[in-house]
Amino acid sequence: MPILKGRAGEFLALEKVAAELRPFLRPLIEVMPVEPGTGHAGRAVIESVTAFERRVEEYLPAGRVLAVDCHRLLGGHGRPDDHGAMAMVSNAVQKLGYRMIPVVRPEDGERAFRSAGYAAAQHRRGVCLRVPWPAPRTSADDARLSRRIRGDLGVGFRDIDLVLDLWAVDSDALLRDRTAAAWQALTWARRLPVRSVALASGAFPGTLDDVPFGTPVTVPRRDAALWTTVAASYTGTTELFYADYGVFSPRVSRRRDPHPNLRYAAGGQWRVYRCERREGTGALGGFDDLCGAVVADLRSSTGTVSSWGDEQIGRFADGRPLLPRRPESWHACSLSRHLATVLDRLTHLRRP
Repeated sequence: MPILKGRAGEFLALEKVAAELRPFLRPLIEVMPVEPGTGHAGRAVIESVTAFERRVEEYLPAGRVLAVDCHRLLGGHGRPDDHGAMAMVSNAVQKLGYRMIPVVRPEDGERAFRSAGYAAAQHRRGVCLRVPWPAPRTSADDARLSRRIRGDLGVGFRDIDLVLDLWAVDSDALLRDRTAAAWQALTWARRLPVRSVALASGAFPGTLDDVPFGTPVTVPRRDAALWTTVAASYTGTTELFYADYGVFSPRVSRRRDPHPNLRYAAGGQWRVYRCERREGTGALGGFDDLCGAVVADLRSSTGTVSSWGDEQIGRFADGRPLLPRRPESWHACSLSRHLATVLDRLTHLRRP
């Protein structure tokens, strides 16, 4: 389960996943707030949902099922869900011929739960319960949650996909803390008769400021290491699935006009390449050089994993790209490679 922020590059990478791999991928896509054309909150929500709808229609293959999270949208434009954002998204996705699983968190208000219940009834694919962890839970909390699932959502636990979200693990100290938290979360989850459990975390750095220009830096995929450690001793009756934040940090970056960069998954690590943004019309042309460095440094040592992103990286390296030289293309190439790597490792090694 890649947890994505609904960027154009992320949608493009999902579109290009090989057909034989799509059944093993269930993306969770966050509807992000866009800058409103007016100061009216209701109009801003509509504009954000419309932007999300356009990308679903443009990029996603027919028949795809996706989990949809409106939490950031509501946080950006005012909570609770006064303007029915989840219902708007649900209607739009159904109109396009797709199926979605609405996402809620235990702390969401009644309106958000009821809106998710509307979407669940419309699509009949159940509900995704995303639980930020550490999140101390009492028996009273659990009893209340059970009532809300049956009452406001109108589903049973067997229709629930549980996502235990450990958030950022971008340091060794956080990895240790989150590994202990993962055991606590899974112990709690064993009490819930849900249909699936996913353990989610994100290891990619929140900023690339420490990556020098022209010199690749190795970043360990601590999210994969965390899941592998926990999964090795997991004894729950529900299968444990893997979820991550792809080649992005769980934190939302406010940076504009980033320097060209490439985040290349190779086994249990990323190789991160970065170059300076130049002035003039060739400001983003340095991305071609980054792709050339990947071809020279890594292509001979990455095994048999290949992806649409690898093909595009090769075309950039040869100076004949099919994609425009802009951030959406960097993200699409990087994420495509990441998705192919994770799926291949899970299939052949039983670890991400």
